[in-house]
Amino acid sequence: MALLDLLLFFFVVWLALSLVWLVRRRRAALPDRWEPRTRALREGGHVVELVCRGEPTQRVQRVPGDLDWEQLGTQLAEAMAEAEARAATLNGARPPSRRR
Repeated sequence: MALLDLLLFFFVVWLALSLVWLVRRRRAALPDRWEPRTRALREGGHVVELVCRGEPTQRVQRVPGDLDWEQLGTQLAEAMAEAEARAATLNGARPPSRRR
């Protein structure tokens, strides 16, 4: 009975590790895409950037930190909209060999 429990345990562990391996392999096969990101700056304010693994980061816009909440939200939304449009353009212009 202990041998059967041990075999069942190893089978479940093997199954879980196989699933993790398949998920990682599938994610690695996905093409690298440009994505907009927002990050806060130490000196105040925010910066909206385009990031893509293996490529240098492209700054889209810097939003000052001394704005009131309404202006800050509006400027961040506009910067993100611009970044999303640029990301769509860059992703669409990517050569087919880079899309995998």
